[in-house]
Amino acid sequence: MLPDGAVLVGALFGLIFVSAALQSLSGFGFALLSAPLLAATIGGAEAVSTIIITGTVCDVAILAMRRSLPRPVAREVWALAGWSVPGMLAGAWLLAWLPASGLQIFVACVVIGAVVLRLRSRERGVAVRPGWAVPAGLLSGALSTSTSLGGPPSVYYLVHRDLKPHAMRDTLVTVSLVRLPLSVASLVLAGTWETYEYWLPLVGAALLGQLVGSRAFHAFGSARYERVVLCLLVVSALVSVAALAFA
Repeated sequence: MLPDGAVLVGALFGLIFVSAALQSLSGFGFALLSAPLLAATIGGAEAVSTIIITGTVCDVAILAMRRSLPRPVAREVWALAGWSVPGMLAGAWLLAWLPASGLQIFVACVVIGAVVLRLRSRERGVAVRPGWAVPAGLLSGALSTSTSLGGPPSVYYLVHRDLKPHAMRDTLVTVSLVRLPLSVASLVLAGTWETYEYWLPLVGAALLGQLVGSRAFHAFGSARYERVVLCLLVVSALVSVAALAFA
């Protein structure tokens, strides 16, 4: 490996480590932080596949290394996962169609939009109807396979379903795992499944980050959950805008 390649892998190791820690802390955010920089450095298709691999490892570890049994809300999981299926197919086509620069701009817009939506969703008093899972699932699926940023629509929906932090985190993680085979199948059918050459060290980074993030989650408890999620989105938005310089 050339020195530049070694530096890149080291930087990506740190990026995945931090992304996994944030994922364990909030239940989402892995792709919000890593997608803009990965897409700018290794390309959109490889970025999406790499995030799916490392993010899945992180999600499995979150549920498997719990002090108590996971508590996802089953009806929300199946509603979001089911309606995301047609969106995944559309998103895979979008990934194949958009040029690299266009994909970077699209990613930045999605992340910034997620910040705006989260700011609006901080007023949790009014619960939305279950039917809102339909547009949330469709949009989440499309963003999942096109940019790996499927979290914001699901978060915006679930935050208005008045779930507790543990239940919300477990539900978001479970949704990602349920639709994993369909995400991979959609990318393969669209011809956009491309794995990064050094993905295995990044899996190790995801596991280390998950361990740190889980400990932080238990330390923070639910008192600071809202603040942590909002800060995560703001940082992700800044990163996505900065990554446009590399597009």
